[in-house]
Amino acid sequence: MTNKFKYMQLQMLDDHLSRVSVCDRPSGGWIRAVRTSLGMSVRQMAERIGIAQQSAARLEKNEINDAITLRSLRKAAEALDCRLVYAFVPNDDSLRNIVRKRALRKARDVVAPVDHSMMLEAQDVGDRQEKIAQIADELVRNPDTKLWD
Repeated sequence: MTNKFKYMQLQMLDDHLSRVSVCDRPSGGWIRAVRTSLGMSVRQMAERIGIAQQSAARLEKNEINDAITLRSLRKAAEALDCRLVYAFVPNDDSLRNIVRKRALRKARDVVAPVDHSMMLEAQDVGDRQEKIAQIADELVRNPDTKLWD
């Protein structure tokens, strides 16, 4: 895949994620929150899933402990007449912001030794921030796995 298409893919995914509305998991877990909101007992949910009541209770505990599988979450969601939605949501508002932040860090790493060497040789260093911005812009426009080394 060319860098242009990688960047386009990044933009498209970012646009999609910007329309996703998410909230934090309830303290007791989604399974319990939805089940109790529906007025359904653990036994009734277990019957709908086709498992023992103890196993259904364990599902709720496993969700709280981050020890549940996607398959189990999907089965619980179906039993509660819901669908499981699974996504990665960027901590930094967008994937582009994540890439930009990383590109700036890499650009600083590239510019720092060159600037230091030029200062030792008493050569004109120029606008360091402008150099960093130019390199970062190029890294953002041409995303590559090297960005993450």
